[in-house]
Amino acid sequence: MLNILKILFFLGLGILLIWLALRKTTDEEFANIKISLLNADYFWISLSIVITGLSHFFRALRWKLLLDPLGYKPKTSNTFFAVMVGYLGNFAIHRMGEVTRCGLLTTYEKVPFTTGFGSVISERALDVVCLIIIFFAALGMEFDRISGIANDLVFNTIFGKFHALMQKQTFVIVAGISLFVIAITFFYFRKKIQALFSTKVKGIFTGIWSGLISIKNVKKPALFVLHTILIWTMYVLQVYVCFFAFPETANLSIMVAIVIVVFGSLGVVATPGGTGAYQLIVIQILTSIYLISYTSSFAFAWAVWTSQFVFIVFTGFLSLILLALLNKVAKTED
Repeated sequence: MLNILKILFFLGLGILLIWLALRKTTDEEFANIKISLLNADYFWISLSIVITGLSHFFRALRWKLLLDPLGYKPKTSNTFFAVMVGYLGNFAIHRMGEVTRCGLLTTYEKVPFTTGFGSVISERALDVVCLIIIFFAALGMEFDRISGIANDLVFNTIFGKFHALMQKQTFVIVAGISLFVIAITFFYFRKKIQALFSTKVKGIFTGIWSGLISIKNVKKPALFVLHTILIWTMYVLQVYVCFFAFPETANLSIMVAIVIVVFGSLGVVATPGGTGAYQLIVIQILTSIYLISYTSSFAFAWAVWTSQFVFIVFTGFLSLILLALLNKVAKTED
């Protein structure tokens, strides 16, 4: 029931954001968007899909490097397929992909789930650090243009919502009571809570911790850094090459692609696969900052997102099938 509610919540949020992106679009704009999409150069969008596949392949290779110092050497094919099924899982349930790919590697490569999950947490933590670095680099180079949208999409949104909540007496009272109840519960059941940290639970945390610290134990740090750079380079290039698919965006620089990657990531965090949120953010960036028409911005945002969606759905299901078939063949040969 909880999983069903999660799916319905994030699906509903994505649909709401799609509706927000479409609600002010006139019939004339829809007609122009249709024309823009029909006349797009799909060679560049196809190239973007290939680049996307490369980014996921480099992520699979980097994951292998994290698992190596822990004593596990999964096949590159299994690691890649698990990554792709994980991305597919993220479209079903928000952030489910991390759990899914670790479970697959446990099944086919006997990597303990907690160890694999710890390595994925390390990977995500590193990605957050990379995103922050890229964000401030982009902010420094495009400060006059993107400082305003950074405030609107990040800082003002977070602080505004928090401030609004704190102004509501009901919220303050409920939050205070909740904290009080949690404190009393923790005190009353402190012995049972301590008992939870049994050998089994400690084993879980030990596995996760092993994965977390795997970064510092990587045997090929230069290759690990190279894969990280290649992953983020592919992320930028997959957006940049799509600019050439539409006449109005063809002259945009690679810096614009970096800005879209940085802020588009917020949409991916907000909803499964960025559904709705990614399009809203990209359209706002292109129309407000770089003065691209709404028609071209809309067509570009949906072309990029849809191409990625189709690729992940197709490759994800194919990977799920290949994982079972190839590993069954390998087991038979052994």
